[in-house]
Amino acid sequence: MALERAGVRLPDLHSGFTVARMGLDVVRSSARWSIDTAVFALELPGRLEALLDDVSALLARVNAVVDAADMVVAEAAATTRSAEDVVDSASKASVTALGLVELFDPIAQRSAPMAKKFVESLDEKEVDAAIAMVDELPGLVAHLEAVIPILATLDTVAPEIHELLGVTKDVRRAVIGIPGFKFFRNRGQEKLDDEEIQD
Repeated sequence: MALERAGVRLPDLHSGFTVARMGLDVVRSSARWSIDTAVFALELPGRLEALLDDVSALLARVNAVVDAADMVVAEAAATTRSAEDVVDSASKASVTALGLVELFDPIAQRSAPMAKKFVESLDEKEVDAAIAMVDELPGLVAHLEAVIPILATLDTVAPEIHELLGVTKDVRRAVIGIPGFKFFRNRGQEKLDDEEIQD
């Protein structure tokens, strides 16, 4: 207990130890805090350097992510443009196809029964014959190319042929008018018949 003399309070011996102990604890705490602060201050540059290295690495990674994101955005934009081109082409093709359908639908509606009847009337031999005829078309075209110039000259030959027919009729009339021609004609026919029998 503390002593009081003349209104002055004197510290108790036991209480002095407590105060000393408290002071010692304060000194120890202060010393520990000073040491910790000094250690922290000494480690701070290394920690700051490590932190700056981590920040640099993080910034490098962020830059890589940003670059990759930029590439993805560019590729997405290119894909979007390609998709827009495809959609535009498909739209144009759709409009063209719709126009063709509108144009040919009435024709198809009218010709469908006839086409059905035609297909049903075909047999296998006719199809084979049509295929064979199509196979012969190149040769036929080559022959027609040779014949067409001759056909083009027929209009100039026609009067001559007409005149030749007239002369032939005149000769026939003259021959028929020869006395005994009928006899010679019948005899010639008999010889032809005999030759045919022998052959």
